[in-house]
Amino acid sequence: MTTALVLVVLAVVLAGPGPLWVARWRWLHQVPRSAVALWQAGAVAALVAVIGAGVVVLRQLPLVHGPGWWIVALLLLVFIGHVVARLVWFGLRELRRSGVRRRQHRELVDLVARAERHPAGGRERTHWVLAHDEPVAYCLPGLWHSRVVVSRGTVETLDADEFDAVLAHERAHLRARHDIVLDTFGALHRAFPVLIRSELPLSESRLLVEMIADDDAVRQVGRLPLARALTELAGTRTPSAALGAVPMVLERITRLGRLHPRRGLLSALTCLLAAGLVALPVVILAIGG
Repeated sequence: MTTALVLVVLAVVLAGPGPLWVARWRWLHQVPRSAVALWQAGAVAALVAVIGAGVVVLRQLPLVHGPGWWIVALLLLVFIGHVVARLVWFGLRELRRSGVRRRQHRELVDLVARAERHPAGGRERTHWVLAHDEPVAYCLPGLWHSRVVVSRGTVETLDADEFDAVLAHERAHLRARHDIVLDTFGALHRAFPVLIRSELPLSESRLLVEMIADDDAVRQVGRLPLARALTELAGTRTPSAALGAVPMVLERITRLGRLHPRRGLLSALTCLLAAGLVALPVVILAIGG
């Protein structure tokens, strides 16, 4: 039963106070792709710890003696069952709701926007232009019918390089299916009750996927056009069903001016840390099992 308690404590630490510490590691913004893996590894490790604790409790239940240990076992099983039920519920709900919202918004865009072709990556690609004067840029991911949407105000405000940077950013979201990354992570995150979980992993992951898309745009167009485009689009709104180019602009522009030329070592270390996090509850289970 001690192993189960250790695993539950580990899960609570990974879901709550642990992220407060990791969020101070500003160097993770240098390697956003690996950083997303690290945040997800923390959520997965917490879930593995909870399920592992459940396995231990069920295995040792016939050996439990005394009312005190029976109460501990019952409380552990209630907590574990609650977390697993929340994971299934929020997983199914998030994926369904996100898909419905994006499909409805995509149908609306098809009704009111005009499709235009634009050269990118050696070939022409389609984006949809809204007849709206406020600068807007976002994408609507989908398995077959994804959309990159901009407004007339965006086309008129940005110069050619800045516009290319915005389109590259949005298409990076579509290629990497960042919507699935965030929806899945959101379900893992919400599996734990509000009282013991931190909101930092989810908010950091949203920022990091924007930085991943920024890096893709920088490789295609350069830092300066992207930074100028983000400045021009700062303050504009993105529909809730979409992924946009403008969230958390200040942090992203600041980062563009501080990109380290050799980030491979940081990325490798972050990935090793992520693997270690996932392995930790497995090791505890193996040793105490």
